[in-house]
Amino acid sequence: MSMVQQAVEIGAPLHAVYTQLETFENYPRFMTGVQRVTRIGADRTHWVMDVEGHRREFDARITERSLDERVSWATTEGPLLSETLTLRPMGETRTQIVAQLEADVAFLLPSDRHGQETLRRRLKADLDTFKGLIETGKLGDLHLGGASSKQLSGTPGAAGSPARSNPASPASVAARARSGRAHPGAGWGTSAGEFSNANAGTEVDITSAPGISSPADLDDVLAPGRRIGGARSVSGGAAPMGGRSMGNRDARGDGAVHDEERGGDHDW
Repeated sequence: MSMVQQAVEIGAPLHAVYTQLETFENYPRFMTGVQRVTRIGADRTHWVMDVEGHRREFDARITERSLDERVSWATTEGPLLSETLTLRPMGETRTQIVAQLEADVAFLLPSDRHGQETLRRRLKADLDTFKGLIETGKLGDLHLGGASSKQLSGTPGAAGSPARSNPASPASVAARARSGRAHPGAGWGTSAGEFSNANAGTEVDITSAPGISSPADLDDVLAPGRRIGGARSVSGGAAPMGGRSMGNRDARGDGAVHDEERGGDHDW
């Protein structure tokens, strides 16, 4: 019997690598000489190998399956073969595999005088093949990116699903206004923000925003006294209550409203 050990680091998450290693039906895709592995029970498998042109078959038992840590197997009849694959996380998206293979070199490499060295190189080649299959997505349905798959607000969703709307967009504001639902920080409601530029006379091309096709779309969104002054502008100049202008109340020009300029209570 000979024992060899090799290691490889794979650019894939720990659990994704473990899932593929515990699926013994995958082994013919990366393990030299293995033609087929079939499950014949909860912890038993049947192997078909090509050993120097000769077909060899044997059964093996899964001796350990520790989630995201280790997978081990050993033959129960025929040639003496056993392997332990230990996984170690190397960050969120990288995993190291340490493989220990114990084999009857006279069975696997009957005509090789340097059987142990050949076995060591073969194990390394098998691990490199497995690494390539994982990282290219040819083995398993793996998501190898480190970024979160959650969609950001205001960005398109997955294929076949609607895009999430931006709660502060004009279209969302208008929709909430029509349904009578407020949304904190969305630019409307009872905060001072709705009057912040009431007297600025700002020219805003608000009708070009997504979901707004005409000034009428914002009639029920604007604060009291606000008006659409044309297809491309929002004009202010109105008081925050009652929509009455303060311009004719400052007769002295000193910025204050005096008794002789003040109207009755019904004016307010």
